[in-house]
Amino acid sequence: MMNSQRLFNNISEKLEILANRIKTNGKLNILDLNIHAETFYRDLINYVFVYKLESANDLVANFEAIDLIDDENKIIVQVTSTVSKAKIESTLKKKSMKEYAEKKYKIQFMFISDEAKSLRGQSFANPYEIDFDSKNDILDKVLLISKISQLNAGRKALVNDLFESEFGQKPNPIKINSNLATIINILSQEDLNITSNPTNLDEFNIDEKVKFNDLLMIKETTIDEYKVYYNKVDSVYKVFDHEGQNKRISVLRKITSIYEKELTKPIENVEKFFNVVNSVEDYILSSSNYENIEEDVLEMCVKIIVVDAFIRCKIFKNPEEYKYVIT
Repeated sequence: MMNSQRLFNNISEKLEILANRIKTNGKLNILDLNIHAETFYRDLINYVFVYKLESANDLVANFEAIDLIDDENKIIVQVTSTVSKAKIESTLKKKSMKEYAEKKYKIQFMFISDEAKSLRGQSFANPYEIDFDSKNDILDKVLLISKISQLNAGRKALVNDLFESEFGQKPNPIKINSNLATIINILSQEDLNITSNPTNLDEFNIDEKVKFNDLLMIKETTIDEYKVYYNKVDSVYKVFDHEGQNKRISVLRKITSIYEKELTKPIENVEKFFNVVNSVEDYILSSSNYENIEEDVLEMCVKIIVVDAFIRCKIFKNPEEYKYVIT
């Protein structure tokens, strides 16, 4: 609960900063941020409302009146900093609205600077009668914050990650030890030139799991390349198990939790895989017990433990009747 509240506080603070910055720049007639904000709000709305919006201008140059479009859910969105009844009506009167009305699309307005509460519930001239409910289809920062507060912890974390990538993370003077960093420190000292055919893996159809998860693109370059280190990773885990410190469990569960954040993203599995690699690496770099090792060695070691987690079925789905390594 405390972590969820921390995420929400961070999100609401940054959303307020963005809205104020857009408003101030608008007064100075500096509109570059508005253009950039369109992409940011596309991703934000997708996360919050589970839409599949794309930039309309990516599909058709200078798309009239429409900034974002979701063809699957039949939704179009205009992103604007001008909060006025005239702005909404000028859009509803565009000739392009006739086509979308005939195709049964809904239109929504995302106001990215000021609150738009005063516009909700009003009547608007809507000559082409496109689906538009002023009570529910006028979005602003206050409504977004309210919706975000109701998200589950996993999706709230995704929204927070979006804000962190946009604004950057606050410097955190407090770092804590992590078992992931311990694993990497030990693995980086191993002679990784010495490999052997991993014992106990031949009976498990790892290739079937690769195919089942649409990861054939990285089978030879990543999965096959790093699965040969299974024995080395296993030996490190066994040392931890002997010490009775549950480090194996904590490491694998951390990788699983990082993977779970990727599940709600509408992206290919190959991208999800490398997002997990990048997130694990970032987590290790933020650990106080991480030893400064070469960047390429760090990347290699992270891929080794992520592939190992894949083999142990801690990340990605398993085909039916799949035999696998259980930790």
